[in-house]
Amino acid sequence: MHVAGLMPTFFHLMNIMTDSYTYKRLNPDTEHSCIYNSNRARLKMPAYGRVVQDMVEYALTLEDPNERQRYAEAIADVMIELKPELKDEQDYRQKIWNHLAYIADYKLDIQYPCEIMKEDVEHQHPRHLTYPKKSIFFRHYGRLVEQAVDILKDMPEGEERDALVRLVGNRMKRNLADWKGDGVDDRKVAHDIAFYTEGKVNPDFSQPGQQLMPIGENRFRTRKNKQR
Repeated sequence: MHVAGLMPTFFHLMNIMTDSYTYKRLNPDTEHSCIYNSNRARLKMPAYGRVVQDMVEYALTLEDPNERQRYAEAIADVMIELKPELKDEQDYRQKIWNHLAYIADYKLDIQYPCEIMKEDVEHQHPRHLTYPKKSIFFRHYGRLVEQAVDILKDMPEGEERDALVRLVGNRMKRNLADWKGDGVDDRKVAHDIAFYTEGKVNPDFSQPGQQLMPIGENRFRTRKNKQR
């Protein structure tokens, strides 16, 4: 897909994965700043993960039909990327749209490009994700981060790139904190972004308006308490 076509999808993906704003929007009464998957609704199709389900739930809140349609098509593109093995099947796009409708409980009001077949989803056991064989430089960051950084490499300088740099940086900082436990340095994140982009993007997160979000101590304290 062209970079421009990927941008809206990745901007929202990185927003979902960087903080809990989507969960808070859908659950405004929550009192907790750190949301754990164990406290949330059961995944309709675990093979696609929490991110896709969050995106579908967000799509259901969109009032503008054109925006809702575009966003649903972006979700379908993400689902195809997450399950590349489906491309080997002749009717893989039909399956993707069937799965999307199922995750939305058939409540997503859009113009589907095909007839939705409920039986295709409800009478099958979806396979788990199969990941591409391409190696990941830093496993603690994950493949989605690397895909987003690949987009950064081809983007011209400007506000749009700066916004994505901060989103990616915040996600990397959280992943790094989950992996190391604490003591995350923003300079380490900036260094790794420069490494990923082969020096094409060199962020300075110490500048006003460029700072990354702090990692709260409660995040680690809560995780340790849950392990006891």
